[in-house]
Amino acid sequence: MMKARKGGIAFLTSYVSKTRTMQQTSAQMSTAATNNGLLRKHLDRLRSSPNETLLLDGGTGEELFLRGVKDDRKIWSATAIVNEEYHRILEEVHKSFIDAGSQAITTNSYGITPGVGFTDGDEVKRLVGISGEIARRAATDEALVLGSLGPQVESYRPDLIMKHDEGVKTYQYPIEGLYPFVDIYLAETMSVLEEAFQVVDALSTFYQTQNQGEHAKHPLLISFTLRSDGKVRSGESVSEVIAKLIQRAYEKKVELIGVLFNCCEPEAITKALQEIRSCSDIHHHLYHPPLLSKRCTTTSLSEQIPTSQPPKIFLGAYANRLTPVHEEWTLESSDEAQAMREDLLPDEYWKEFVDRWHGNKDDGVAAGISNISLIGGCCGIGPSHISFLSSKLNNNNNINNNNQ
Repeated sequence: MMKARKGGIAFLTSYVSKTRTMQQTSAQMSTAATNNGLLRKHLDRLRSSPNETLLLDGGTGEELFLRGVKDDRKIWSATAIVNEEYHRILEEVHKSFIDAGSQAITTNSYGITPGVGFTDGDEVKRLVGISGEIARRAATDEALVLGSLGPQVESYRPDLIMKHDEGVKTYQYPIEGLYPFVDIYLAETMSVLEEAFQVVDALSTFYQTQNQGEHAKHPLLISFTLRSDGKVRSGESVSEVIAKLIQRAYEKKVELIGVLFNCCEPEAITKALQEIRSCSDIHHHLYHPPLLSKRCTTTSLSEQIPTSQPPKIFLGAYANRLTPVHEEWTLESSDEAQAMREDLLPDEYWKEFVDRWHGNKDDGVAAGISNISLIGGCCGIGPSHISFLSSKLNNNNNINNNNQ
């Protein structure tokens, strides 16, 4: 059931009976992880060298609107799921990114949340399942499918997130609905560490509740949106956030494989990566730490985490092309789409930002940039951007020659 948002909507509905849920989920899990072999091949390849990358897709929502999907300012890109007439266009958008070179596409489930009026848990599961099915159909065996888990209330607003227990419960609905169709969960545009904690706890609870046994546990990527100064929207430093997030995932037995930054200006991502580069305390948790660093002060990780084989993550980034978003922005109060920048054409996005973020070369090091392995784009970054990135990164990506 969908209704117009009224301030802060509570997520009022509860799960169906435990027995029914477990039966349904058990049946779904038998069809899950259809690209698990491809996933592990990509992960092995990424671990093998800092030159290797996984090319993500761009901004699905903005691309949908360019192709004729109505820009509904209440439910945004969820329009393409709710209205069956747009399903074909959505599949075409996914395929356009794959044709451009994307090795992973993201489900169009970001906007299916209680914050815009989707307050029935079973309906959320059904709708995100549609997004997953469309993405999986488009991906075939060529690309990975990332299951998008967006903020449950508002994007960019750390002050409006749900209370912890409510958020954990709420995130379990899209987690369950996406499970049969995705290879990795992607919690994106997180504006505060607590929001990411809710996702980690929800995923941990989901696996425990469903007693998934021999079925695959999908790994998790978490991506934060940043302020212009390179800090998380909440004001937290990215180094602190990474350290605490790694510890939380380890304690909850969730396979966290990467931390990314998205839906913010690329200049902010550069600043965040510079901070990571300068903070050696977390470098032993990075697969490909920067070559230059200095000591910094971060929260000490739990003694339960082994020092001999510490959990490691990849870094990633997918900036948007939007003009800066005001700190009090809400979807409900926005009368029109955020204006786009004119200075982030494909070649500019590569030259000024992606090449420097990924650079393992002397000029990249001199600029103070970390090695990132997961690269793509957010709002306003289209197939032409991805095609340009693919042409530049392709020489280093050797998925067919790396069969570890």
